[in-house]
Amino acid sequence: MASRPASYTLRLASAPRAVRAVPALHPRFTRPSSTSSPKPTVPTKEKGKVDNVAESISNTSDIPPLQRPLGIPEHPTAVNKTWKQKRRDMLDDDRAKEKTKVLLAEAKQGYFHDYNRARKGGGGKLWIAPSVLIREDRANYFPDISGKNLLGTNVHTTDLFAGKATLVSIISTRLSEEHVQTFSQPVLEDLEGHPRFQSVTINHQPNSLKTWIVSMFTSSLKRTIPKENWGNYIYATSSWSELDILQPLNLDNHLLGYTFLVDQNCKVRWAGCGEATEEERQNLRRAAAVLVGRMKGGSIKAEGEPSA
Repeated sequence: MASRPASYTLRLASAPRAVRAVPALHPRFTRPSSTSSPKPTVPTKEKGKVDNVAESISNTSDIPPLQRPLGIPEHPTAVNKTWKQKRRDMLDDDRAKEKTKVLLAEAKQGYFHDYNRARKGGGGKLWIAPSVLIREDRANYFPDISGKNLLGTNVHTTDLFAGKATLVSIISTRLSEEHVQTFSQPVLEDLEGHPRFQSVTINHQPNSLKTWIVSMFTSSLKRTIPKENWGNYIYATSSWSELDILQPLNLDNHLLGYTFLVDQNCKVRWAGCGEATEEERQNLRRAAAVLVGRMKGGSIKAEGEPSA
């Protein structure tokens, strides 16, 4: 009997035919062509061709640029909140008002709200990524997200990001996998294997049924991902706080894929969503090369970028 493929399709009867909410099983990692550490450079053109995994974005004039630095203002911690801290949050009037606003906004949205937006022009893309790195003094921190990696170890992103430039991909559906691949593949070709660079994938499945389905194919998933990347593939199964994670990172549509460039201090220096445009791909490659270059004391600088 022929072996089953590594990716499986989950058809939800309630979802429109145009967009299927399929649990994300794995990103498409590509092994580096050489084991030696590549020298970060500022690319002038694409080194490899990215597969057309979704409909090309031909018109981005209606999509706004990223309006604000994403993330939280305070440095995250991997230590769980104490009961005293949780009690303080519960009694915080401002936080309670924000939660009320969020609940009212969700109540006004229909069940197919995310699906309908994903069917619009541009695939529901929420913003156009910045052309250069966000200044370090203006950047916010990536919130701490916990989960279990493919090695079976509980991990926190705050610990994982420390000391390296990190390309972070957040996925939850098959469509989101295709989105993040359009961003990550060129960068991995440039920097995969570099000692000061790493890629991390966060597969968020808050739905218990989807979590169970994905967990059934863990062994198949391991066969498609290089063993050295198992520690950087995280399953996050808990519900994410709207105020602590979803809003700070602008994760406004669960069908889309999100890509972030995080520095060694856990600050979000670049952010993209949906399918990458050609310009966004090139901008991310330059931003990643600049960030890695600065970590080793290099003087590489993206064109038009202000000093950090």
